[in-house]
Amino acid sequence: MKNEISVIVPVYNGEKDIRKTLLSLIDQTLPVDIIVVNDGSKDNTEMVVKQLIEEYPETNIHYFYKENGGISDARNFGISKVETPYFGFLDSDDNCISNAFELLYNALKKEDAKIAFGGFTWVYEDGSTRISMDTGYRDKKELITKMYNTLWNKLYDTKWFKSTGIVFPKGLRYEDTSCLTKLALFMDKVAYVEVPLVNYIQHPGSITHTYNHNISDMIQVFEGIRQFYREHDAYDEYREEIEYVVIRFFLGSNFLRASRIADKTLKKQVLDEAWNYLNDNYPDYRKNKYLKQGGLKNLYFKHCGKFVYYNCGWLLRKIIK
Repeated sequence: MKNEISVIVPVYNGEKDIRKTLLSLIDQTLPVDIIVVNDGSKDNTEMVVKQLIEEYPETNIHYFYKENGGISDARNFGISKVETPYFGFLDSDDNCISNAFELLYNALKKEDAKIAFGGFTWVYEDGSTRISMDTGYRDKKELITKMYNTLWNKLYDTKWFKSTGIVFPKGLRYEDTSCLTKLALFMDKVAYVEVPLVNYIQHPGSITHTYNHNISDMIQVFEGIRQFYREHDAYDEYREEIEYVVIRFFLGSNFLRASRIADKTLKKQVLDEAWNYLNDNYPDYRKNKYLKQGGLKNLYFKHCGKFVYYNCGWLLRKIIK
């Protein structure tokens, strides 16, 4: 009997964690095909994966090596190898609970949906954890503004996903935001699993905790999102939602990373680019209706002026904490 689900695992220099990641997929209560995409690793990733294939010959582990092209390119490559009706992702340093994909699959089938969401657990170096539930969104506008841009706590209908024509932007970071914000336009029905399915391992040195000085990645991603919605005659309907996501990125997550840059010249350059993009393209963003919904972060975003933006990174860190 063929498996119903494929799980794509892109990996680059992941020799330390990939075994635990793959074992969590091998141990799934609903068997899955595992598509490992080695994106030009320079370490012993290949050896670790091939050893697991020898240890578990009955498991459908499909191993592919390709020249390094970045995470987006690896994800696109993985999708091209999917032959099952459904697929998901798992990052090479994370792992999932043993019935993660069975729960997602059952929810998706029960609701006759094309996509299913679940929760996840943040796991920190000191052993502490916290749970986030990526569930319960009422409509597409809530999906755009509230859903977690995490690819790996979700299950996708393969034909449906491919029919949207969405691909990950090669060579750019924030590929998850690019994909899911566009995909929200097609999420007419979503199934939910009120369980933390994935252990999201936090590494201080990972891309989410360090700053990629090329902020043009973020700008290109959001320009791509805006163009996508225009091409589908949906930009006017969802303009405020897209604007709110831009506000959160450029005054929130990007600002937090940029505020930690030690090089003052680079720091100013990064802050300048972000501030100018936001204000040039969304000059009236302070009137965005979502900033009126309350909460310290929204209050901060609404009243953040140039002086605070350039000098008070500590303030946003305190608000978030």
